[in-house]
Amino acid sequence: MRKLRYFLIFLGFFLLFPISAKQSPKPEQASNYRVVKGDSWFGIARKFKVSAETLAKLNGRTTSENLYERELLSIPNGNEKISLSSPESLIKEKSSYPLERKERVVKKYSELTYDPHKGIQFVRGNSSLVRASLPGKVVHVDYMDGYENFIILEHQNGLYSIYGNLERIQVTEGQQVKSKDRLGILSKDKGLYFQVNRQKQSLNPERILEGGI
Repeated sequence: MRKLRYFLIFLGFFLLFPISAKQSPKPEQASNYRVVKGDSWFGIARKFKVSAETLAKLNGRTTSENLYERELLSIPNGNEKISLSSPESLIKEKSSYPLERKERVVKKYSELTYDPHKGIQFVRGNSSLVRASLPGKVVHVDYMDGYENFIILEHQNGLYSIYGNLERIQVTEGQQVKSKDRLGILSKDKGLYFQVNRQKQSLNPERILEGGI
């Protein structure tokens, strides 16, 4: 049952959100809001009677960053404080680069409904060794078409990291790993797929890695 639980979590990470019908610019009653053309952080904040800074921080962003049409935002439910931390601040130590050396990102993270991508894809360069980006526990090892062999690590504060496109896996489920520990070897013709989640909410891996690169 435990293995099935983590597999279902993994499926939740990778399944793409379906394209929904055209949204009305009216605020949704749920805790999410779909961005429409002309929206701004401050305009949306006024609709929901919250601080623009709180709204941006809840979504791991700042008010200086652009919004994208049809982007899905989480809306404060009244319990969040103005000083709410961004997801990146949940990480107590700097994350390490998951490869031996820095490689170019060929597919970036995207929350756009028409082109969602919940992680980042590195080019298959000179790096072959895949390393743990943060200390944690190996909670799932498996194979899936499109991602080949993959590993899910569980970290503090409900954070998970996923490493896909591995040819060989060199850890086992239940194993505790430290940052930079060897996880496996990349496939010969694919670059690393790397994803970071807080529970089922995907985070931008490039932002997570910024402090550690």
